[in-house]
Amino acid sequence: MAAQKDNVVKLSEIVGSGYGSFWRDKHRYRVLKGGRASKKSTTTALWFIANIMKYPQANALVVRKTYNTHHDSTFAMLKWAAERLGVSKYWQFKENPLEAVYKPTKQRILFRGFDDVLKLTSITVDKGALCWVWLEEAFEIEDERDFQTLDETIRGELPEGSGLWKQITLTFNPWVNSHWTKTRFFDRQDPDAFTLTTTYRCNEWLDDADRKLIENLETTDPERYQVVGLGEYGIPGGAYFDEFRKDIHVIDPFTIPDDWRRYVTLDYGLDMLAAYWIAVDWHNKAYCYKEVYQKGLVISAAAKEILRVNAGENIYHFIAPPDLWNRQRETGYSTADIFWQNGIRLNKASNNRVQGWYNVKEWLKPYDDEQGLKTAPLTFFKNCTNIIRCLPQLQCDEKNPNDVANEPHELTHAPDAIRYWCAG
Repeated sequence: MAAQKDNVVKLSEIVGSGYGSFWRDKHRYRVLKGGRASKKSTTTALWFIANIMKYPQANALVVRKTYNTHHDSTFAMLKWAAERLGVSKYWQFKENPLEAVYKPTKQRILFRGFDDVLKLTSITVDKGALCWVWLEEAFEIEDERDFQTLDETIRGELPEGSGLWKQITLTFNPWVNSHWTKTRFFDRQDPDAFTLTTTYRCNEWLDDADRKLIENLETTDPERYQVVGLGEYGIPGGAYFDEFRKDIHVIDPFTIPDDWRRYVTLDYGLDMLAAYWIAVDWHNKAYCYKEVYQKGLVISAAAKEILRVNAGENIYHFIAPPDLWNRQRETGYSTADIFWQNGIRLNKASNNRVQGWYNVKEWLKPYDDEQGLKTAPLTFFKNCTNIIRCLPQLQCDEKNPNDVANEPHELTHAPDAIRYWCAG
């Protein structure tokens, strides 16, 4: 650190071991996943404070999915890092808006969220260059296109002779195997990316009680240990729908006979419209055969998209959760009212979560058909990619193992829509 040369010798003692390659790396993407208590976020915070001070023309940006989650996480960690390095007197941490300023040179660390994309994509700095980005809890970013938007914020020439480089640092606890961070950075080698997986074992400051708590999972909950202890992708609480098997529940599409009863079941919000077409044959076997999975649609646009995909099919019931009948104070209309105004009459489903999930499990329970082949009461055409992706990755709620966990939230939209149909 330029302003504190007497502290440089002690930096390794402050940061600790396990992160030497991470600290020195200058790839465009520096991707750090790790298990619980692997000190990945605190190490990253130390790096940003130390390197802002080392490079007098550098500025940085810290991003999370929502802006208001910074204060008690990244902002607090950077403040801690300045204190840990013994340089807090050189820094000013402003709270409205959140900002960290290195006082000798007026370099800044800015904070943004994906909930305000305009502010995210129109960032300017008064001095030097915006060259480094820290994306904390990257698993919260559900769409890789959002990451691409962030990537494009680091643009323009760097000051000549500054020694700076452009870099995005991603830190996160691994989650589901289908997350884009895995397919983009860990399933293949990207010449522009440095990847590192860390565990609690590289945290020399972890006390014995916490270390034992993690290590006990190896025998008591091996699946959770893979994620929490070893920092590997997986389902940390175990799959809720252990009945689901792709070789049983995913089938090739076929033409649905005209005399089968058809339903559309949906979960609606601005964050996601998940709608599914289900046909039931004369033996009470159900087939999920079409889906709409799209975010950012206002109610009228959602209704039009469903009608477009429906293409004139004779639907017996359109099924939706009870909260869509809640009336808005400003207009007096409910979401269901607006769907009806746009050509779709919704039918109210039960919202008993636990009983609904039990019903889904019954519909997924495999059995042998007359030819002795494994099948299930409910199967999915392979073009229904999002329900096939989300359903097997849902895990049990930690507080209520009879319920499904609400996080990651992106995984719940499609299964919720199926639950409403099964509960009916």
